[in-house]
Amino acid sequence: MEPLRRAVACHCLPAPIRRSFRAAVEIGATGIQFDVRQELRSADLSDSGRRQFRHDLEIEGLSISSLSFPTRRSLYDPEQLEARISGLKQALEFAYQLHVPIVVARVGAIPPDKDSPDFKSLVEVLNDVARYSNRVGATLAITPTRDSAADLKGLIDHVKDGLVGINFDPAVFAMCGRDAVAAFRELHKQVLHITARDGVRDIDGSGQEVTLGRGDVDWPELLALLA
Repeated sequence: MEPLRRAVACHCLPAPIRRSFRAAVEIGATGIQFDVRQELRSADLSDSGRRQFRHDLEIEGLSISSLSFPTRRSLYDPEQLEARISGLKQALEFAYQLHVPIVVARVGAIPPDKDSPDFKSLVEVLNDVARYSNRVGATLAITPTRDSAADLKGLIDHVKDGLVGINFDPAVFAMCGRDAVAAFRELHKQVLHITARDGVRDIDGSGQEVTLGRGDVDWPELLALLA
């Protein structure tokens, strides 16, 4: 496994964006993740602007670790689905232009019935996105949404036309009362990106994000697996 590179999400750093570069360096990060809808939009940067942005990062010893593409609906909800697919493809192309390998996004809760129209629609969309990824050179990493490791692996196994991986977020598993370490062991071959968050499961069955190291994720064991 390649050595882990530490990155930080731009929204956790001071604004404006260019002030965040120095803040990222000061906390020991070597990369920054940007939201392509709110923080770093393709329409706001010309070709020369994109080169300059990368150059400014490189001067600080930084790179763009990944891009985040947030969605309000799943990738099988028919309402405005084509617009979401188009936006995701644009994010992948933008990532390639910025020399960024990964775009992370939620696809919605995985439908439990693999014969359902929703599951089939999701698989069709992911195969379409995977084919597009093959052409542009950037890859989608799915962020889990309270899904089991088995369901995630099953979904990825249905994507035959290219690579789609997982953005492993241990807090999601912890907040569902699942063992994040066991989930990583099951999914490690599909993991392309990791989001370091922690969480606990509330008494009512819901989840709550907490400070890293104060939740139910066994970080010493997980980090040992990542070493």
